[in-house]
Amino acid sequence: MTETTAQQPLAGIKVVEFSTMITASLATMMFAQQGAEVIKVEPPGIGDPMRWLGSRKDSISGLFNNCNRAKRSITLDLKSTDAVAVARKLCLDADVVIHNYRTGVMDRLGLGSETLRKEKPELIYCAITGFGHEGPLSSRPAYDHVMQAMTGFMSLQGHPDGFAYVKTLLCDKLTAYTAAQAITAALFARERIGEGQHIDLSMLASCAAFLWPDGGMHLTLMDEDVIHGVPFADYYQLPLRTTDGAIAYAAMSDDHWEAVFEMVGREDLKSEEKYKGLENRSLHMGELASLVASQPPRMNTADLVAGLAAKDVPAAPCLSLEEIKQHEQFVAMEVFEEQDHPLLGKLHNVGSPVHFGGQKLFPCGPSPALGQHTDDILDEIGMKDI
Repeated sequence: MTETTAQQPLAGIKVVEFSTMITASLATMMFAQQGAEVIKVEPPGIGDPMRWLGSRKDSISGLFNNCNRAKRSITLDLKSTDAVAVARKLCLDADVVIHNYRTGVMDRLGLGSETLRKEKPELIYCAITGFGHEGPLSSRPAYDHVMQAMTGFMSLQGHPDGFAYVKTLLCDKLTAYTAAQAITAALFARERIGEGQHIDLSMLASCAAFLWPDGGMHLTLMDEDVIHGVPFADYYQLPLRTTDGAIAYAAMSDDHWEAVFEMVGREDLKSEEKYKGLENRSLHMGELASLVASQPPRMNTADLVAGLAAKDVPAAPCLSLEEIKQHEQFVAMEVFEEQDHPLLGKLHNVGSPVHFGGQKLFPCGPSPALGQHTDDILDEIGMKDI
């Protein structure tokens, strides 16, 4: 395997994306990072609304850039018969079609899975919905913060006294990763059997599946003789304040906890029976975490992290997003990439976290302006005169 092959494992795969916002866009951006050709179909006018959210230059926001690097953009008014014909041609030339439109929209346009796959059985078609195709909410729109409420994330974040958002578009992004994994699995299956398939996935089910392994662990075992522990939310130790900030730590063993007690000046807690042993601590973890976190700060961040690390207790400073760009570990791992964008100027991107064949993926190409590649794409498929 050559270095180029390792760094572009999806080279030769063509993806057509019909979407707004993050779920499909982030999934296909990962494909583009891995060498796939991705064509993003956008409506004329404002295009994907994500273009206009947050910090931006012209019609490209930071959010849009981060979810749409290395793609080509074509604008099509799908209310037009000619535009639908172009979209249909694009789909039938592709390996993968993905959309996150509401149930029935693509079928009404003649671009539904059954119609396209009847003509091209090897096509992989992925339909992302908010609430699936059945049930009382199936026709409702879905957005990240609504899905956080619906699937229990807010109850975990506000545990035990209320509800709170995870302040990132968590549900959108985890749905994107779910879609990317499913499509990759379908591509692998196609290599073996020669046929594509239809993939349905919803934000609702994706979020529940993501949350459940730990968030729902206390609700998993159903027999009457189960010894029930506390919800996993109680296992999270609260941050420790320092004289110049705060740290996070993960004490898992008796030795870890004894080290923590020493560092916060509460050696007396070593003799408390209810805090000894995993079983006892698991029953009182919320209480213990609150007690330790309530101690006045005695050390600065660097010294507290170093002191815990000397006792093999996992710990790290609580960093801002501005700080992580300069942190020595991020720099050593080359997590961030600098890029000169033809429209946006200098960019600070996060590269792909995945290494293939021991090699980092090539830096991603630029995110497109709205409709930037329309003429080129129409020319390539022989429909420039439509």
